Amino acid sequence: MRKRLLAVLGAIAAAVLLAPTAAWAAPTTQVIQGDVLRLVSVADWDAASSLLPGVPVQWDVEVSADAPDPGIVRIGVSATGSATLLLDVSLCATAWGAGGCPGGATVLRTDWSIPRDGAQVGLTEITDTEIAYLRLAITLDPADVEGSTDIRVHAQGAGESAVVGPDGGLATTGPSPLLPWVLGAGALLVVSGGVIVIARRRRAGQDAGGGTA
Repeated sequence: MRKRLLAVLGAIAAAVLLAPTAAWAAPTTQVIQGDVLRLVSVADWDAASSLLPGVPVQWDVEVSADAPDPGIVRIGVSATGSATLLLDVSLCATAWGAGGCPGGATVLRTDWSIPRDGAQVGLTEITDTEIAYLRLAITLDPADVEGSTDIRVHAQGAGESAVVGPDGGLATTGPSPLLPWVLGAGALLVVSGGVIVIARRRRAGQDAGGGTA
């Protein structure tokens, strides 16, 4: 009996040691502050390293603005890549709690296969006096587990644009910052054999001598 108990305990210990690191990971908070727009991104990106079909990664993005004049903030998403990802997107008027949205969430997308052509897709609009609490659940499509896809959340208003993704973000005045993110350094959700891992790429055209992307 003692040997059997030790064997069971050993098996449990081995299972814990071999469990995906996402089980122990903590969410990462990123704050993108412009002159007007502010994005606060919270996600467990380490969990993405063990994402399997049917197991979503949750991504919360808080969008707010401090504009000198009344205006509208437009919120959207974009994606580029070859892997098919499915998204559930919901909007809460207050901060999400342990039990979900306290006042009831507005569902913006359900089981949505996000386009991967790099174009921004509008999700919602808020006034500059409101705060949008966006929640995305990103899932790997079991029918397509090869390739990679890069997802960004965008906000635009009061002549400023802001974007955030797995590795951070930026806020700029003028045109949308989507192009610098496509050409510059970024983090990819790389799908290989049913497992998503975070991989970094070098900035394209980093120097005149020619760099690798």
